[in-house]
Amino acid sequence: MLEFLGYFIIGGMVVSLTTYYGSKGHGFLAAFISMFPSMTVLIFFLLYRAGGKASVIDYAKSLVYVVPPWILYVCAVAFLCDRIGIWFSLAIGITLYFCVSICLNQLR
Repeated sequence: MLEFLGYFIIGGMVVSLTTYYGSKGHGFLAAFISMFPSMTVLIFFLLYRAGGKASVIDYAKSLVYVVPPWILYVCAVAFLCDRIGIWFSLAIGITLYFCVSICLNQLR
């Protein structure tokens, strides 16, 4: 149970630092912090401990399939935010992410 508290603290630090620097106009630094592979390093390590190398390999291969939909999501929000506002751009971006992820999952 204590390990989950550690995950929560790490995740909270990433969100807090990203929000802080992003709100101060340091978009690149905010993006760097949020996309730094600290979470995947932690997840790879914990998956390896819990399920061995097969779990890590399966997760890593699956992660590759959700990168293109994630890029589409980010581009949709960046393009639409100024045009239709944050809420609608997020809704459209998340919908695109979800739909494209499902389609790519069906293709593998």
